Amino acid sequence: MKRLILATVLISLSLASKLYAQTSDDNTPSWTKLMNRSKTEATFDLWEGLIQIRDYVVLKEGRMILDLGDETDYEGFRNLDSILIGFRKDIAFYKDSISADPTASVRIDYVLNSEYAFKKIRFTSHKAKGSSFLDRDGEISKLKFEQDTVRIIMHKTKPGVHTAKNGGCNVAYTVQATFLLGNYTDIDKIIADHVLTHIIDTLEKASHVKRRHSYDYKPVTIVYNPYFNGHSALTRHNFLMANEFATNTTYGKYRISFNPQFGAGIVRNTLAPIADIAFQYNRYWNDYKERNIFRISGTGYYFFGQDSKGGAVVNDNWFINGTVGNVSQHNDPGWYGQEETFGVGYLVSQKGNYFKRNTFRVFTDIMFVRGVSLVPEIIFTDNFKQVFPGISVKVFQ
Repeated sequence: MKRLILATVLISLSLASKLYAQTSDDNTPSWTKLMNRSKTEATFDLWEGLIQIRDYVVLKEGRMILDLGDETDYEGFRNLDSILIGFRKDIAFYKDSISADPTASVRIDYVLNSEYAFKKIRFTSHKAKGSSFLDRDGEISKLKFEQDTVRIIMHKTKPGVHTAKNGGCNVAYTVQATFLLGNYTDIDKIIADHVLTHIIDTLEKASHVKRRHSYDYKPVTIVYNPYFNGHSALTRHNFLMANEFATNTTYGKYRISFNPQFGAGIVRNTLAPIADIAFQYNRYWNDYKERNIFRISGTGYYFFGQDSKGGAVVNDNWFINGTVGNVSQHNDPGWYGQEETFGVGYLVSQKGNYFKRNTFRVFTDIMFVRGVSLVPEIIFTDNFKQVFPGISVKVFQ
């Protein structure tokens, strides 16, 4: 009995270091990964965790994708035409090298920083798989299928969230405009089209979000076709989309949910049916794959016995519980399932001799598969004079 109590205590206490922790495959915190990036990664690669606005724009010559930290970053791209003109001048020297293999696809990263006068440029070339040709009335020519990518990258800083009266430090971050083109030289046609200023203005107006605080981030994705006059020319989504055709991952994700459960448990060597009625607040994160939960519930234990005349009696004992924790779509490394919660309950309705006077329970829910939970618990009764373990299985969450 003492060993079972100790095991239940250890399982419950181990949650203290697990609640609300964002996890990854290697258990390395996101901020640590950000700080440990190489100089090349920090210069040319975007850090997704600092992006709150993503725009997909249809162009006559391809697609443009904007990745921004907030609405103020549109200002840096208001003169995008001039930036692209400068880009074409700066890469003119490398024209022969880029065109050495006409069927290869090329990615050009063009890095700007307002604190420095120089630019950084990286060329990445990918050879075509195999050789493709076009036969037009006996005239043979090579075909290029893969698109080129031009990425305009801006290094910026903004004040970090702080509580100190004398201010905090600045956070460095990256924003970018990506052009997906049949050929990188199509940038010239985009410049000549004179639509980028109008596009940036339209996107900025559509991206505005009401916030209680400047650090109250709300992700937004906008899909925009400036050449289409229909009602769906511009659509806005309140989450970051991995591509312009992604579906809304928030469908069916409710902030407030009703969670009834039924099951059975063993309490004081007695098997008892259990009913659990809960109202739960869900705080989603990690692209709605995980959520923190705050749950208020009533748990009833039904014990069967006989009255003084030998008739059947049902003694239902009810606890009011408060539970906090985390639920994810995968088993968390270092834990036992998909749900990590810690709860405390107090007996508010007593029948029979199973519990005496002030009675408390401490428990955790371990969800191995969706809809089935294992609940080890410790019950303190008779004003903490008696302590015994319990365990139950609940379904239909």
